[in-house]
Amino acid sequence: MNLLKSTRSLFVISLAGCSSVSISTDFEAGSLGRIEQVSETEFRCAVAGQADHEGRNRQASWYCFRVDGAKGREITVVLTDLKGEYNYKPAPACVREDTPPVVSGDTKTWRHLDKISVAGNEATIRFTPDSDAFFVAHIEPYTVTRLERFIAEIRSSANVKDYVFGKSVEGRDLHVLTITEVEPKSGAPKIVWLLCRQHAWETGTSYVAEGAIRYLLTDAAAPLRRQLEFRIIPMLDPDGCAAGGVRFNRNGYDLNRNWDTADPENPENRRLMPEICAAKKLIQAWKGTFLTLHNQETGEWLSGSAQYPDVAEKLYAKLSQKTSFDPSEKGPRTPAGKIEPGRYSVYEYLDREKGMPAFLLEQGITQGKKLGHLPTSGDRREFGQRLIQVLAEVALGK
Repeated sequence: MNLLKSTRSLFVISLAGCSSVSISTDFEAGSLGRIEQVSETEFRCAVAGQADHEGRNRQASWYCFRVDGAKGREITVVLTDLKGEYNYKPAPACVREDTPPVVSGDTKTWRHLDKISVAGNEATIRFTPDSDAFFVAHIEPYTVTRLERFIAEIRSSANVKDYVFGKSVEGRDLHVLTITEVEPKSGAPKIVWLLCRQHAWETGTSYVAEGAIRYLLTDAAAPLRRQLEFRIIPMLDPDGCAAGGVRFNRNGYDLNRNWDTADPENPENRRLMPEICAAKKLIQAWKGTFLTLHNQETGEWLSGSAQYPDVAEKLYAKLSQKTSFDPSEKGPRTPAGKIEPGRYSVYEYLDREKGMPAFLLEQGITQGKKLGHLPTSGDRREFGQRLIQVLAEVALGK
């Protein structure tokens, strides 16, 4: 058996003399660990996962690969190495029977497979490609390239400004899009913040951002633009999004922790956590109503607030009434008590240390009661439109 490995952890395995079927990850957001071809049409593929800078908290949620040469043939892939850790404790596998993968022949139109079978530390999927190149992913990817195309598309709008507020570890641009028609002479505007993609695998948050931005640039949203300034960060970890990462930046730091200890004026902090430092400096200079978006396997919830419990209750109620938000908890989650140094998330830091009404919203990737099906990118974009309307109402005190 012949094993080829590139510097990007690309694995292409072929069984010489038996089959031309191959699996690869040599494309944006592609990710697998070791790949072993068992027969002409069966493979064992490790989920690469990602650990932090201490070698802890490994998460193995993201996989994305291409199958070549298998059109019309049933392929079996056994995903291995699914065990993980969260907050320094053993965690259930992220790849589960209620999280079947998505597949595509063109990376534009994706559909969920009907089934994935999980036993112990392994998950088995079977599919029959209908194209020569066939893509399989945990959930629908949202790449850096897609974001760049989207920003280029909307940049000419009179109501949006694209500002690069920092660079990632690997030197990629960090964008904030400001959308408003508030006149400068009218004084400091009320600001609505939306932060997405702190964790690379959580692609649904980027689709929500895209839906929110597209709505804000319509004629229907003009009244909102005249009253509020919207600042949207669509992707805080572009390095991870490009490389098929999971939760940590390229130096192993969780971009939704360390908000209390990362100092934008400290050169070493800027080197290790440039994304947090740049975002922290930007956001705390322009206070407003703040929401960070996340995905998890199942269940949906909204964080509470240590300083603004009434605003949290209002936001929870409006999300429940006016969007597809399907809460698994009755009311906003109770704020944590003592938080250990270096473990502050962005909303906890802004709420407790900067006095901003700041919140976190988790959306599950499994089937919810409201949608009645596994969420799609179209569902996320639609949610983005409703979400931004709700945030505007809360910011305006309605």
